[in-house]
Amino acid sequence: MKGMDREIEIRHEPKNGVCAIRLYYRGEHVSGLWIHRLSAHFGQSVTLRMGGIGGVGTKEEYRMRGFARRVMEYSNRYMLEAGFDIAALFGIRNFYERWGYAPALPEHRLYLNVENLSSARLNHSIFPFSDEHREDVIRIYELNNEERCCSVVRKPDSWMWFTKGTRFGVKADPMVLLDGSGRLCGYISFDDTEDYTAVAEVGYSDPSVFESIAAAIRDRARERGHEEAWLAIPPDHPFSIFLRRFGCRITSSFNRSGGGMMRIINLETTFRKLAPELERRIKRSGMRGWEEDFLLRTDIGSLRFRISKEAVHLEPREKVKDKLVEIPQSKLIQLLVGYRTIDDLTLEKGVHVTPSLIPGLRLLFPLMNPYIWWSDRF
Repeated sequence: MKGMDREIEIRHEPKNGVCAIRLYYRGEHVSGLWIHRLSAHFGQSVTLRMGGIGGVGTKEEYRMRGFARRVMEYSNRYMLEAGFDIAALFGIRNFYERWGYAPALPEHRLYLNVENLSSARLNHSIFPFSDEHREDVIRIYELNNEERCCSVVRKPDSWMWFTKGTRFGVKADPMVLLDGSGRLCGYISFDDTEDYTAVAEVGYSDPSVFESIAAAIRDRARERGHEEAWLAIPPDHPFSIFLRRFGCRITSSFNRSGGGMMRIINLETTFRKLAPELERRIKRSGMRGWEEDFLLRTDIGSLRFRISKEAVHLEPREKVKDKLVEIPQSKLIQLLVGYRTIDDLTLEKGVHVTPSLIPGLRLLFPLMNPYIWWSDRF
């Protein structure tokens, strides 16, 4: 093994918002991955630096030699040193847990019977998406998703196009909806295929465009002879709720392993950035007079929380009599994004919580629908 170590070199090569992690064996590039430099929404005006892991792979003839393990370990160290708060990936089962990743991003599909959309009226004009629409689409997306936990921040200098449909390898066919004055009121990103009708993303300036979006989905499905259409969309999205009037079926998938997975990279920076959102949750609740001190202890570090006068203070030191939240970071990330509740997690081996803390933790970390839209996946 020591002889092999001398023949291995791992490099990180940043370029255009992406960093390649490459392992060279005897001078040959044999394994690697990409880290996309992203920001993710975590509440009103709160974002975390997120590493989006993609392209993990090893040349077939070099597999089973531990090269992928070295690349993943290196990527975790690199992201910590480079100032990332969290990381996410979409991966295979029974593999990424060993590097601290846990399922955290469910998949949702909303199915529609096309004939049930017959009454929907198309009150807007529809045009193919082009660069002239880009900034308006970004603005609408950000307004719609600022409070969608884990949704990727889109900026005019970096977001250029809808990169994919409802799965990897499928191109997008995006459309925009304009009102009579030419104002962009909404958008729909379809899968670019004649085989089925699927929507990877919708956006709206206000709910008055919802009926036209529904009509556009109906018309596209009819043109292609499809009796059913479906959308990849969270169940609490306002358009999902609007579609209930037409009748719909929603499925949600929560993986035991694989799929959308996440981990915390830097415990302290993550919570320091999250503090304003946690304070906002306290202010919106009925616990404005809540005063509490407790220690959060994980396998990647500890933080002491002091909650007083609706403010969240973080301290690196612990006290002997502190109340305790002891939890692996792989479970903590599931709590942070609203994938699981504190009540559920306390049933897990290795999770220990002082019982009197649970009502407050329910308030700080509610159940949510974290989501990364398909166009932003890596």
